[in-house]
Amino acid sequence: MATSTSCKRPRIHISLFAALLAVSIVRSQETDEIDYGNHNLDWEDGPASLEEFDHDNDPSVCGLPILTVEEWEAGKYWEGKKGPVMVKNVTDGWAALNNWKLQEMLRRYPDAEATMGEARLVGETGPDGAGKNLAPTTVKEFITEHMYDPLKYFFDRKIAIPEGMLEDCHPFPMPTRAYLADPHKGETYAPSYKKKVRKTPDRELWRDHLAISMGSDLQGLTFHHHREAWNVVIFGSKRWILWDHDRWKNNNTMQWRLTRDYANNAHVTSAEWIRRLYPEPERMHEIRNYGHDCIQRAGMMMFVPHRWMHMVVNIGDTVSVISEVGLGIGDGKKPADFLFDPDESSDDSEDWSSDDIEAASEE
Repeated sequence: MATSTSCKRPRIHISLFAALLAVSIVRSQETDEIDYGNHNLDWEDGPASLEEFDHDNDPSVCGLPILTVEEWEAGKYWEGKKGPVMVKNVTDGWAALNNWKLQEMLRRYPDAEATMGEARLVGETGPDGAGKNLAPTTVKEFITEHMYDPLKYFFDRKIAIPEGMLEDCHPFPMPTRAYLADPHKGETYAPSYKKKVRKTPDRELWRDHLAISMGSDLQGLTFHHHREAWNVVIFGSKRWILWDHDRWKNNNTMQWRLTRDYANNAHVTSAEWIRRLYPEPERMHEIRNYGHDCIQRAGMMMFVPHRWMHMVVNIGDTVSVISEVGLGIGDGKKPADFLFDPDESSDDSEDWSSDDIEAASEE
């Protein structure tokens, strides 16, 4: 789905979002008997399944190069020709190391609007197509009321991030940083349009898109794929399972046999997949020979190439930022985005990729 680059939202949009949020809060107060709020002082105070899900990134298990920022930039790894990589010390100098601490985030950005839903379902359809499986929320509401609910995960590709939150993540990784420094680079004047245009379509550019992921221990999106993307963990850790697109791109049966509980025709959570399905010889062979099983720690960036299948599991309370090629800065969800039933409209492709849709919209 194409993402608008406009930061302006009609007044009716705000009022309807507020109404949906109010209804969501009332329903929560009427039905929830358990306090799912995160009332800790720091992110590090939350539970973390280190013993079960952490490992030391042994080369025989992970197998990804861990680059410096300088190596990432010199090699232009974002072009995707060298496969997935991790980059260390990406958050050095970021104001988010202070401003996104648990209590500081609540103080600075309590009203930042986003969505929450069950990670298993959001991973299946993608956040843009999750429809009624998502509910509106804010940073404060999610953290203080829902963060430890196993069916609630904070992830929004269209999040309307306050300007201060964007600034907290500077300097962005390349090539996002280059676009922000000069959004008009490469444009030339086109007489027929009477304005400057760029030969490269927006869907092929790393622009000013930024999404936020926030979740507790064992949360994380299930297997999915999309365009090239980077993911930077600011607090916490993530365990990643990645699978080479070349192995399954023409074989839907193979894709389903690895990513789902094929025998029971079930779509399981990421944590359950690692616990119960991953040890089976077929899956273990595929990931160890044609994929990667890696731990991403705070300060590190994971780069995922075009349509590589991947899933994540949080280890402890985890906060990260993500950018995907082709997407622009978000302007928030619209009320209609919460109304449709994804079970009636989704297919089995598990492809969140916006390239085809955006291409059609620009023709």
